Amino acid sequence: MLIQGATGFAGRLAVKVARLLGAGRIVATGRDDEQLREVQAIGADTVINTAVSDEALAQAYLDAKGDGYDVVLDYLWGRPTEILLRALAPRSFTLGTPTRVVQIGGSAGPELTLAASSLRTSGVEIYGAAKGLNPETLGEVFQQVATWTRSGELTFDVEKVPLSDIETAWQRTDLKGKRLVVVP
Repeated sequence: MLIQGATGFAGRLAVKVARLLGAGRIVATGRDDEQLREVQAIGADTVINTAVSDEALAQAYLDAKGDGYDVVLDYLWGRPTEILLRALAPRSFTLGTPTRVVQIGGSAGPELTLAASSLRTSGVEIYGAAKGLNPETLGEVFQQVATWTRSGELTFDVEKVPLSDIETAWQRTDLKGKRLVVVP
């Protein structure tokens, strides 16, 4: 499994949930080495810094993929995903390992250029995050998350701020993987 954008709150949560669900191997990406070390400490097996040249990033994806990425949870889109998709295209006439890319966010950009060769033989399937969701499934997911949270298996890093400080709180850039929670 590859989690693109694992240093943010949702990405860190994805690492924890993937581990709870029994993911065999988790590769996580981000732009900050300190935060990537934290993500590794909470469950990622390998981390990739995306703040490198395009060539170095493509090579990092290839070096970390092992037998392939079954699932990619993509909170980034933009440049990192464009490079990932190019890297997954086989270099010889072989068929790529099936890879389901679940597009969730766009913090690295709302668009990318997708070469036909990135899909033709790569095995890549691109899905939107809401594919297959229905009220029953959402209820089951919520119940599972609630069960893990009550048992302490799943924790959330939050920063509480009083409602009176909301204007300042929304401008903060130091949260680094924490969720801002406003309290009355």
